[in-house]
Formats: sequence, structure tokens, C-alpha cells
Amino acid sequence: MFNIIPKADCAATTLKHSENIFHEALCLKESYYHVETEDGEEYDISYVKNNDLVPENYRNAKKGIEIYPQYLKYDENATEMLDISLLKSVRYIFCYTLNEYSVVIARLALKYTDAEIYFTNSLAKIFFDKIERLHIVEKFPAFNENEVLQITDEKFRSGYFEGTFRKISSVPAFHSIFFRQSLTDLKLENIKFVEVSIAKNVGVGGILSYYSQVKKFFEQYNWTTYLNAKSTRYEPEMLQKYFKLDSKPQDSTPDNTIYLQDVVQITATYRYLDFSAEIDKNILTDKFRAEMDEYAEVVLGNHNTLGILIRGTDYIVSKMGGVRKMATVDDMLPTIRQWIDEDGYDLIFLATEDQDILDRMRNEFGKMIRVVSQVRHSVRDFGNAKLLSDLEKKEQEDNSGLVEDNTVNYFYALYILSECQSFMASGQCHGWNVVNSFNQGKFKRCYKFQVGINS
Repeated sequence: MFNIIPKADCAATTLKHSENIFHEALCLKESYYHVETEDGEEYDISYVKNNDLVPENYRNAKKGIEIYPQYLKYDENATEMLDISLLKSVRYIFCYTLNEYSVVIARLALKYTDAEIYFTNSLAKIFFDKIERLHIVEKFPAFNENEVLQITDEKFRSGYFEGTFRKISSVPAFHSIFFRQSLTDLKLENIKFVEVSIAKNVGVGGILSYYSQVKKFFEQYNWTTYLNAKSTRYEPEMLQKYFKLDSKPQDSTPDNTIYLQDVVQITATYRYLDFSAEIDKNILTDKFRAEMDEYAEVVLGNHNTLGILIRGTDYIVSKMGGVRKMATVDDMLPTIRQWIDEDGYDLIFLATEDQDILDRMRNEFGKMIRVVSQVRHSVRDFGNAKLLSDLEKKEQEDNSGLVEDNTVNYFYALYILSECQSFMASGQCHGWNVVNSFNQGKFKRCYKFQVGINS
């Protein structure tokens, strides 16, 4: 992406301003240019890689995968490959920053919507003909947050992690519009399939949630989705043993298939919010489901049970923020005690991979706590590791069955949570999605903490 800045006194190639200035500059592949207009005005453009703008903790979580493509080539006139739903969802667009993407977004909004566009940078006038709905102001007018898209120049805001796309950075805003152009060079009429790869740091709950949601997402284009069985950290045979997942169709070829490197290319878009991560128990093999039904009956019996999911370990070590920041036990205790007092729960079924959290909950509630037996870790176990999958990989070298055991036990825990009378979770995670999907709205009470939503 090119930032647009006042002209500096430095050596650089000089270009003539035109409507296609950004495309011309991208083709030349230099990182800094002076630009002159026919009226004698001058400005500079400076290139920055999109992913260099993404915070380190986000990049670490994705293990080097590009969250946002570089978009060295894109076509704002290829309307069939654009998604302008984000722009159509608002009445006003406030551009706090002037760069290649905010200019392109504003041009598209002026062309395809009735939105009013505002810039505070006076250089913006160079990039637009005089249009009634384009305003260059010193200060943005008062507004209703639900009606405005704010393209902010503050700290990086993805929309996805903050839980709202009403105030986001220019890169995720641009990606939400142009993402289909980043997926393939195939002609639209030739596309039939999407092969989805899911990163090896994603657990089984995430695999099922992502797979189900992305499958629904691509159905809007009449494309059939299947999982790249070798992409996850699980052996394909193990996944097929427990879950019903579509395999690669025989007629899928490079001439008709999009190969999605990672689901983050889709999950980071505004459109993705329209598709739920709901799955049902039919995704489980009949044998696995029967075994879990039997186990849940033994564990829960006739108890009035409060199910609690508390994530820790790698959520703490990797410093996840926004909707992915987890509430601590201290954050949750007042609500837990209130629910017990009001509803008379005599059992707590706790799901956690964090040994410190389990110890703390047992100190607070003693014999009320029940858990599935599984390998648990504390933050101090991580050392240089950032994610739980890193520890599992190291441990698997000594025990080849560990990943399968952990997966099965974790899924048992989620299944039992779905059978409890009420449920609360420490924050947004795939376990929250799976539990609620399996329960199908039958919980007496259901609550997700969101302690990082305003961070």
C-alpha cells in the first residue's frame, strides 16, 4: 500500500499524476516516488507492505502466513470480483488517513453507493473530481457510530479481532472489498471448487468451525468447499475416524479449483460476519457420538450443572487481544457465584487446558468441580513457545498418540459442556462456537465474557 505524504526534499523517481498513479507505481516496483500534477501541485507516495502494519502478536499466531495479501495487482473495475457490502452498510465514510487504499475505497463508495465521504487531509482533493458527496473538512461532523465507517489512522484495527468493522484500518477495509481478487487468477465462470487449508496451530474445534463457516461462505458463489486433509496438524485418518468431512472431489483440478492457503484470507473480511460457525452433531461419526453420549450421562447424571470453559496458556502467552482476550478466573468468579446462588447449581463441569486455572477453580469450589482427564499446561511450561500447538509438537516426538488423545479428550469436554443446564466462557474461541452449536439454544443461561472488546 502507498501512503500519500507531502513532498520531501530527497532523491526519488518523479511520476506524473493520473487516475492510475498507484497501478503505475506498483508496476515500477520502487518504494518511494515524487508525483507532479498538471496544476503544479506535488506530493510523495511511500510503499509499505500490508503485513508489516499488522501487530506482531497477530503475525505470530499465523506463523508467517500473510493475513493480508500485498495486492500488487488489483482491478477496481472488475465489479464481478468486488464485494462492496461493507460500503453499502453505512451512510458516511470518514477517512482519517490518506493513502492508496482510502482513495480507492472512497472512489468505489462514490460510484456504487449513496454514502457521503469525508477527508481531513487537503491533499485528497487531488485524487477526485469535484463531487457533491465528497467533503474535505477540518473536523468530522457529529455522527452515529452505526452509520459510519471510520477508516482510522490509529493503532492497527482489523475489525475481526475488535468485534466491529465500523472502525478499522485501511488495509482490512480494502481487503474486505478486494479479497476475491487475491484468491485466484481463474476466470469466474470456471471456478467450481475451493480447497481450504487450515493452519497447524488450529485445534479441532477451530477446524470444524472454520470449515463449516467457510463452506457456507463459498456457497453464496455456488462453489463447493472441501478440506485439504494434509494441511492440519492431525493425521487425515484420525479426522475421518471422528468427524464427517468432505474429501476432494474427483473432478477437482487446478483449472477449476481455488486453493485457499489459509482461512484467515476469508475470516478477516466483513462479509464473513454474515455466515455463522454453527455445526451440528451430524458432523460426528456415529460411533464417536454414541460414546460421548454415554460418557456425558455418567459424568452429569441428574445434577444441575453449570458448564464453564476457561481458556488460558497460549491465549495469555501470545497476548491475544480484542475479542480473543480471555477473562481470568477473578473476572469470572462474581458471575459464577451469582448464577450458583440464583439457579442452585450443584455441579460445575470445567473445560480448560490450563493447569493453573484448574487448580484455582478447585480451590474456590472444591468437589463441585468435574473435568475430563487430559494433559494440561501452565504458562510457565511454554518457555519460548507461543502456541499450544508448539508444545504438542514437541511432546508428540516422545508420544505419537498424544495429539489424538488430547483432541478426543478436548472434544469430550466440549460435548459435555453442551449438555449442561447453563454455560459461560472466558471469551471468544472456537470452543464457544462448538458448544453453542451442539446445544442449539437450549441453555437456561449462556454468557461469553468480552474483557478485551474495548482494548
